[in-house]
Amino acid sequence: MQLAIDLTPRQAARVLEQALRARVELEIEPRCFPEDKPFIGLLSGREGELLDVAIPRLHPRVAIRALIGAFCEIQMTLSGELYNFTTCVFDIHEKDDARRLLFTIPEFIQVRNRRQFERTDATVASQVRLWLKGQPAPSVGLLANVSADGLACTLPGTGLDKDLVLGDELQVAFELAGFDEQFALPTILHNKDLTKDKSQLVLGMQFNVQAENPNEQDALARLRAALYELMTNSTDMDGTL
Repeated sequence: MQLAIDLTPRQAARVLEQALRARVELEIEPRCFPEDKPFIGLLSGREGELLDVAIPRLHPRVAIRALIGAFCEIQMTLSGELYNFTTCVFDIHEKDDARRLLFTIPEFIQVRNRRQFERTDATVASQVRLWLKGQPAPSVGLLANVSADGLACTLPGTGLDKDLVLGDELQVAFELAGFDEQFALPTILHNKDLTKDKSQLVLGMQFNVQAENPNEQDALARLRAALYELMTNSTDMDGTL
Protein backbone atom coordinates (compact mmCIF):
# COMPACT_ATOMS: atom_id res chain seq x y z
CA MET A 1 0.00 0.00 0.00
CA GLN A 2 1.18 3.52 -0.71
CA LEU A 3 1.71 5.71 2.33
CA ALA A 4 2.03 9.48 2.10
CA ILE A 5 2.85 11.34 5.31
CA ASP A 6 3.48 15.06 5.78
CA LEU A 7 6.42 15.43 8.14
CA THR A 8 6.27 18.01 10.90
CA PRO A 9 8.69 20.96 10.50
CA ARG A 10 11.01 19.45 13.12
CA GLN A 11 11.06 16.08 11.35
CA ALA A 12 11.51 17.72 7.94
CA ALA A 13 14.54 19.63 9.26
CA ARG A 14 16.08 16.34 10.44
CA VAL A 15 15.56 14.77 7.02
CA LEU A 16 17.20 17.73 5.28
CA GLU A 17 20.22 17.55 7.60
CA GLN A 18 20.58 13.84 6.83
CA ALA A 19 20.24 14.52 3.10
CA LEU A 20 22.92 17.23 3.26
CA ARG A 21 25.34 14.93 5.05
CA ALA A 22 24.68 12.19 2.47
CA ARG A 23 24.87 14.60 -0.50
CA VAL A 24 21.87 12.89 -2.06
CA GLU A 25 20.75 13.14 -5.67
CA LEU A 26 17.63 15.15 -6.36
CA GLU A 27 15.24 14.57 -9.23
CA ILE A 28 14.09 18.06 -10.24
CA GLU A 29 10.98 18.78 -12.27
CA PRO A 30 10.36 22.49 -12.99
CA ARG A 31 6.68 23.37 -13.31
CA CYS A 32 7.49 25.80 -16.10
CA PHE A 33 8.75 22.96 -18.31
CA PRO A 34 6.11 20.26 -17.77
CA GLU A 35 6.87 18.43 -21.02
CA ASP A 36 10.60 18.00 -20.33
CA LYS A 37 12.01 15.09 -18.38
CA PRO A 38 13.17 15.82 -14.81
CA PHE A 39 16.88 16.52 -14.46
CA ILE A 40 19.31 15.47 -11.73
CA GLY A 41 20.99 17.68 -9.14
CA LEU A 42 23.38 16.93 -6.28
CA LEU A 43 22.57 18.42 -2.88
CA SER A 44 25.96 19.89 -2.02
CA GLY A 45 25.45 22.39 0.79
CA ARG A 46 23.39 25.00 2.52
CA GLU A 47 23.71 28.79 2.50
CA GLY A 48 21.52 30.16 5.28
CA GLU A 49 17.94 29.43 4.25
CA LEU A 50 18.96 28.20 0.79
CA LEU A 51 19.89 24.75 -0.48
CA ASP A 52 22.90 24.63 -2.81
CA VAL A 53 22.39 22.09 -5.61
CA ALA A 54 25.02 21.28 -8.23
CA ILE A 55 23.64 20.55 -11.72
CA PRO A 56 25.94 18.24 -13.71
CA ARG A 57 23.59 17.92 -16.67
CA LEU A 58 20.62 19.91 -17.91
CA HIS A 59 18.24 19.22 -20.78
CA PRO A 60 19.55 21.19 -23.83
CA ARG A 61 16.12 22.79 -24.34
CA VAL A 62 16.14 24.31 -20.86
CA ALA A 63 17.75 27.75 -20.57
CA ILE A 64 19.11 27.74 -17.05
CA ARG A 65 18.39 31.45 -16.51
CA ALA A 66 14.72 30.74 -17.20
CA LEU A 67 14.62 28.73 -13.98
CA ILE A 68 15.03 31.73 -11.67
CA GLY A 69 11.81 32.03 -9.69
CA ALA A 70 10.47 28.73 -11.02
CA PHE A 71 8.70 26.34 -8.69
CA CYS A 72 10.03 22.78 -8.86
CA GLU A 73 8.85 19.39 -7.69
CA ILE A 74 11.75 17.59 -6.01
CA GLN A 75 12.09 13.89 -5.30
CA MET A 76 14.92 12.21 -3.38
CA THR A 77 15.71 8.82 -1.86
CA LEU A 78 17.38 8.66 1.54
CA SER A 79 18.03 5.47 3.55
CA GLY A 80 15.56 3.58 1.39
CA GLU A 81 12.75 6.11 1.86
CA LEU A 82 11.27 8.23 -0.93
CA TYR A 83 10.66 11.92 -0.19
CA ASN A 84 9.15 14.71 -2.23
CA PHE A 85 8.67 18.44 -1.72
CA THR A 86 8.05 21.66 -3.63
CA THR A 87 10.49 24.54 -3.63
CA CYS A 88 11.50 27.59 -5.67
CA VAL A 89 14.72 28.47 -7.50
CA PHE A 90 16.00 31.57 -5.72
CA ASP A 91 19.18 32.14 -7.74
CA ILE A 92 21.63 30.54 -10.15
CA HIS A 93 25.42 30.49 -10.06
CA GLU A 94 27.40 29.75 -13.23
CA LYS A 95 31.18 29.51 -13.46
CA ASP A 96 32.97 27.85 -16.36
CA ASP A 97 31.12 24.55 -16.82
CA ALA A 98 29.82 24.43 -13.25
CA ARG A 99 26.18 25.30 -12.62
CA ARG A 100 24.45 25.53 -9.26
CA LEU A 101 20.86 26.25 -8.31
CA LEU A 102 19.95 27.83 -5.00
CA PHE A 103 16.59 26.56 -3.75
CA THR A 104 14.55 27.94 -0.88
CA ILE A 105 14.23 25.62 2.12
CA PRO A 106 10.91 23.77 1.69
CA GLU A 107 8.20 24.36 4.29
CA PHE A 108 6.86 20.83 3.96
CA ILE A 109 8.35 17.44 3.09
CA GLN A 110 6.32 14.34 2.39
CA VAL A 111 7.52 10.75 2.68
CA ARG A 112 6.10 8.05 0.43
CA ASN A 113 6.82 4.35 0.36
CA ARG A 114 5.25 0.93 0.35
CA ARG A 115 5.18 -0.60 3.80
CA GLN A 116 3.04 -2.95 5.81
CA PHE A 117 0.90 -1.33 8.48
CA GLU A 118 3.02 -2.77 11.29
CA ARG A 119 6.15 -1.26 9.76
CA THR A 120 4.90 2.13 8.64
CA ASP A 121 6.79 5.17 7.40
CA ALA A 122 5.74 6.81 10.65
CA THR A 123 9.23 5.87 11.84
CA VAL A 124 10.92 8.31 9.45
CA ALA A 125 12.99 10.92 11.31
CA SER A 126 11.18 9.94 14.51
CA GLN A 127 13.18 10.36 17.69
CA VAL A 128 13.04 8.04 20.71
CA ARG A 129 14.05 8.88 24.27
CA LEU A 130 14.68 5.93 26.56
CA TRP A 131 15.15 5.93 30.34
CA LEU A 132 16.95 3.21 32.26
CA LYS A 133 16.53 2.86 36.00
CA GLY A 134 19.16 4.95 37.74
CA GLN A 135 19.97 6.90 34.59
CA PRO A 136 19.38 10.65 35.17
CA ALA A 137 19.14 11.61 31.50
CA PRO A 138 17.51 9.67 28.65
CA SER A 139 19.38 7.96 25.85
CA VAL A 140 18.30 9.27 22.44
CA GLY A 141 17.91 7.19 19.29
CA LEU A 142 15.70 6.77 16.25
CA LEU A 143 12.54 4.72 15.85
CA ALA A 144 13.13 1.66 13.66
CA ASN A 145 9.60 0.26 13.61
CA VAL A 146 6.40 0.48 15.62
CA SER A 147 3.16 -1.45 15.99
CA ALA A 148 0.20 -1.39 18.34
CA ASP A 149 2.07 -3.77 20.67
CA GLY A 150 5.65 -2.53 20.73
CA LEU A 151 8.55 -0.82 19.00
CA ALA A 152 12.18 -1.11 18.04
CA CYS A 153 14.79 1.64 18.03
CA THR A 154 18.45 2.17 17.21
CA LEU A 155 20.82 3.90 19.62
CA PRO A 156 24.21 5.29 18.54
CA GLY A 157 27.21 3.57 20.10
CA THR A 158 27.26 0.42 22.19
CA GLY A 159 27.69 1.85 25.68
CA LEU A 160 24.32 0.62 26.92
CA ASP A 161 24.79 -2.96 25.74
CA LYS A 162 26.35 -4.09 29.01
CA ASP A 163 23.74 -2.25 31.11
CA LEU A 164 20.68 -3.79 29.49
CA VAL A 165 19.31 -7.24 30.27
CA LEU A 166 16.37 -8.90 28.52
CA GLY A 167 13.28 -8.40 30.65
CA ASP A 168 14.36 -4.96 31.88
CA GLU A 169 11.54 -2.43 32.30
CA LEU A 170 12.21 0.75 30.33
CA GLN A 171 10.30 3.99 29.91
CA VAL A 172 10.19 5.37 26.36
CA ALA A 173 8.88 8.56 24.76
CA PHE A 174 8.72 8.82 20.99
CA GLU A 175 7.07 10.61 18.08
CA LEU A 176 5.60 9.49 14.78
CA ALA A 177 6.30 11.11 11.43
CA GLY A 178 3.51 13.56 10.66
CA PHE A 179 2.32 13.85 14.28
CA ASP A 180 3.34 16.59 16.71
CA GLU A 181 2.50 14.75 19.91
CA GLN A 182 4.77 12.55 22.00
CA PHE A 183 3.80 9.04 23.10
CA ALA A 184 5.20 8.06 26.52
CA LEU A 185 4.84 4.39 27.42
CA PRO A 186 6.42 1.76 29.68
CA THR A 187 8.05 -1.20 27.93
CA ILE A 188 9.82 -4.49 28.57
CA LEU A 189 13.04 -5.22 26.68
CA HIS A 190 12.51 -8.31 24.54
CA ASN A 191 15.64 -8.34 22.38
CA LYS A 192 18.82 -6.43 21.69
CA ASP A 193 21.48 -6.70 19.03
CA LEU A 194 24.35 -4.79 17.47
CA THR A 195 24.31 -3.64 13.86
CA LYS A 196 26.71 -5.38 11.48
CA ASP A 197 29.27 -2.60 11.78
CA LYS A 198 28.82 -2.66 15.59
CA SER A 199 28.25 1.09 15.65
CA GLN A 200 24.64 1.00 16.88
CA LEU A 201 22.54 -0.90 19.36
CA VAL A 202 19.13 -2.16 18.21
CA LEU A 203 16.49 -2.69 20.90
CA GLY A 204 13.12 -4.42 20.58
CA MET A 205 10.52 -3.64 23.25
CA GLN A 206 6.96 -4.65 24.06
CA PHE A 207 4.57 -2.15 25.63
CA ASN A 208 3.93 -2.89 29.30
CA VAL A 209 0.81 -0.83 30.00
CA GLN A 210 -0.94 -1.42 33.33
CA ALA A 211 -4.73 -1.71 33.33
CA GLU A 212 -5.00 0.39 36.48
CA ASN A 213 -2.95 3.29 35.04
CA PRO A 214 -5.27 5.62 33.05
CA ASN A 215 -2.40 7.75 31.70
CA GLU A 216 -0.68 4.72 30.19
CA GLN A 217 -3.95 3.41 28.82
CA ASP A 218 -4.68 6.80 27.23
CA ALA A 219 -1.20 7.00 25.65
CA LEU A 220 -1.57 3.53 24.14
CA ALA A 221 -5.06 4.36 22.83
CA ARG A 222 -3.74 7.56 21.17
CA LEU A 223 -0.88 5.62 19.59
CA ARG A 224 -3.20 2.98 18.20
CA ALA A 225 -5.52 5.69 16.88
CA ALA A 226 -2.58 7.37 15.12
CA LEU A 227 -1.48 4.07 13.55
CA TYR A 228 -5.05 3.39 12.46
CA GLU A 229 -5.19 6.85 10.88
CA LEU A 230 -2.04 6.07 8.91
CA MET A 231 -3.51 2.77 7.73
CA THR A 232 -6.79 4.45 6.78
CA ASN A 233 -5.02 7.20 4.82
CA SER A 234 -2.99 4.67 2.90
CA THR A 235 -6.12 2.67 2.12
CA ASP A 236 -7.84 5.82 0.83
CA MET A 237 -4.94 6.37 -1.58
CA ASP A 238 -4.78 2.81 -2.95
CA GLY A 239 -8.23 1.45 -2.31
CA THR A 240 -6.55 -1.72 -1.03
CA LEU A 241 -4.53 -2.93 1.93
